[in-house]
Amino acid sequence: MKTFRCLVGVRHPAPRVAAAVRDLMSEIAPSLEHVERICALTRAERADGGVALVNEWRVNPALPPALESLVAREKLGWLDHAEWAADLTSCNWRIEPHFMAEAIDCRGVTRFEPAMGGRGARVTFEGELDIDPAALSSIPVAWRAPASVAVEMLISTLIPRNFRRTIEMIDARLSEKVQPTSTA
Repeated sequence: MKTFRCLVGVRHPAPRVAAAVRDLMSEIAPSLEHVERICALTRAERADGGVALVNEWRVNPALPPALESLVAREKLGWLDHAEWAADLTSCNWRIEPHFMAEAIDCRGVTRFEPAMGGRGARVTFEGELDIDPAALSSIPVAWRAPASVAVEMLISTLIPRNFRRTIEMIDARLSEKVQPTSTA
């Protein structure tokens, strides 16, 4: 299992940053490394005020040569299942990849906390990635462990790097006075 964590500070209040992350992802996608698009598939407003979202991510990263022949380009993406707290202080998420879904478990939490006396936010993104080498049945046995390590490295570096970029882009958008659909 590989853990990852990213901490980003911004100049806007935590609830505004959280609402913008929740509501503006498709607009931020073109600015993210190796991300072709992010599309909201479902959005359910819960009775408690929280929101359940499913976003589909399509990516186009450079793959290690050992994986290029094993991964079809249309499989490069995932469903992002996100459960947003009503108070916008956290989002629990789970990623369901299109490739090797039975072998990959990736989940975590994003927290939005006040900083700078409430004028800013501290955003923490952390998660765990676990790849079961035994479930990689489409890969020759000798390549399973190296492929598992390569995928772990790709995901555990790409996701946090893009998260940092996402928060930076949200900060810039908020500075331009672009408002998310709600700031509750």
